[in-house]
Amino acid sequence: MLSYNFMKKVLNFFIQIVFPYKLIGKEKVKDGPCILVGNHYRIWDIVHMACTTKEKVHFITKQELYKSKFLGYLSDKIEAIPVSRDGQDAKAIMTALRYLKKGEKISMFPEGTRNRTKEELLPLKGGAALFAIKAKVPIYPVMCLHKTRLFRRTKIIVGDAIDLSEFYDQKMTAEDYEAAEAIIREKMLFTKHDYIRRQEEKKQLKKQKRKQK
Repeated sequence: MLSYNFMKKVLNFFIQIVFPYKLIGKEKVKDGPCILVGNHYRIWDIVHMACTTKEKVHFITKQELYKSKFLGYLSDKIEAIPVSRDGQDAKAIMTALRYLKKGEKISMFPEGTRNRTKEELLPLKGGAALFAIKAKVPIYPVMCLHKTRLFRRTKIIVGDAIDLSEFYDQKMTAEDYEAAEAIIREKMLFTKHDYIRRQEEKKQLKKQKRKQK
């Protein structure tokens, strides 16, 4: 019987050949329950999230994936959490919260679909804030710097934990959840932009040092 860890190793081996990537900052993801969120370009982006931790990650996936026997089989084996297209799936919500409260990890792409546009990040569909607030767990952004391309290495940046504790134990309104989702979006984009900024600063510093020699 195929185990989660075996499947993760096999899929990661394949992805590193076809869509190679470098994962930066995975040490930020601590043991215990949390939510991993990221921008979404390809179906195999789940591998990036799985490789941020040695612990099992339960992926929130579209119900439509189960139309494919292969993808449905993989989803069942890794105990993914299927959701309906409209996102109004009480069973999926309860399943995700149960995993979090058991001390496990879940991951999701809050854009709701793969980004095929030129937009940096599609509008978030929601969900991550609800899970984080209800279960009182941190969120970690896992961001692709660029769209993954065949045989071209892409950097995947793991950001600092997003803390939504200011919303804990409150009677949440729709506006409150919108505010929490806005924080998540801001932190996701910051993770990407801050890395690019720091890399540019390093380049400028190297140029200055070469000029001084």
